[in-house]
Amino acid sequence: MLMLGLSLLLLAQPRPALASEDSANDNAEAAGQRARFAQEFCGGSAQDVAEYKEKLRKVLTEASQFDTRWQAGWQSGDRDAIQMRSLQLNSPSEFAERVKGNCERIKWQADNALRARPPK
Repeated sequence: MLMLGLSLLLLAQPRPALASEDSANDNAEAAGQRARFAQEFCGGSAQDVAEYKEKLRKVLTEASQFDTRWQAGWQSGDRDAIQMRSLQLNSPSEFAERVKGNCERIKWQADNALRARPPK
């Protein structure tokens, strides 16, 4: 009985490689969403986004679904952009405040995401 309990406990633990892969895929999706916002509201060009995406791909080497997850994030960013455009129409001052704060945060996150991390 003890062995069965230990076996089940071990199965429930995420494997480090899989956890790293999941984390890298999640990071790719979040980056796609942020890149969409940056292009729409922070003055980023399509070329800036493409260059960032390729740099990030080299950092997130464990992301097995990089392009798929980036695209999912980009599509989430489409929904965010619609909400922000509505805010722009209904409350221009709040829109400007949010864009300023979000663009500063996104720049910091993008720079941080490109830093190489030591292998685990």
